[in-house]
Amino acid sequence: MINLRFSRLPKHRKFKYTPVYYDEQKEELHARVQEVKREMGEIKIDEDKAKANIRKLYKAKQNSQRYGSISQKSYLLRLGIIILILVAIFYKLLNSNILEFIIKGFTK
Repeated sequence: MINLRFSRLPKHRKFKYTPVYYDEQKEELHARVQEVKREMGEIKIDEDKAKANIRKLYKAKQNSQRYGSISQKSYLLRLGIIILILVAIFYKLLNSNILEFIIKGFTK
């Protein structure tokens, strides 16, 4: 038989992936322990670390606000477009003879 292919499927590629597990409770506990050690004077406060921590928290807050509002805006935009299209289709059906033709076909 002739084996014709119009497109080729990609071949299987192997890759190495090691998942990274994030334990939020462990991170919070570690942060609290470090804060207590700093308060007791066991660890000196490094100004660069403090600035980096502030930047990280500020970026996290901005990202959470930004992505939450974008997804909500896109949802509302899609919903508005769908409603607008449905209203336009309904308006065209009311003003056309197609609806009358369909109704007459069912009554016969």
